[in-house]
Amino acid sequence: MKLYRKKTRKIIYQLLFSKTFWTEKDIIRDTFFSGDFSSNVDVEFLKTIYSLALENEKVLIFLIEKYAPKFNIEKMPLHSTLPIFISIVEMFFLEEEMPAKVSINEAIEISKIFGDDSSKKIVNWVLNKIFIDSENIKKDIESKEFLDSIPEKSIFK
Repeated sequence: MKLYRKKTRKIIYQLLFSKTFWTEKDIIRDTFFSGDFSSNVDVEFLKTIYSLALENEKVLIFLIEKYAPKFNIEKMPLHSTLPIFISIVEMFFLEEEMPAKVSINEAIEISKIFGDDSSKKIVNWVLNKIFIDSENIKKDIESKEFLDSIPEKSIFK
């Protein structure tokens, strides 16, 4: 069976979205991870991106705040924030090599589906700024001192 990452990214978005509202047993997440809803979905990719997004949330928030200082992460709509999260995870935390432009384009597509025109523009703008500085970001992420200096913040419950 052919696995579709484009479809998988949409499900990752939905799982992260649900995570912002439910703190207890997450029926949606459990359904996806149980394998009952895995038609053409790259389940390993889904699990990896989902858990990396949760594990590295403070870094993701820090990068958005650094490269989009006029946006308040607590007030920024989820349909703009979450595609950026997914793309940053793919660019900087995923072991598998993935072209950054592919990740950025996929994030823009997700924002078109779940957001509006302004969301698409925000996602494109923020991710392109991050892409331009990606070499410095990679070096920072490899530094324990940098990671320890980032304040704890969360959008997830």
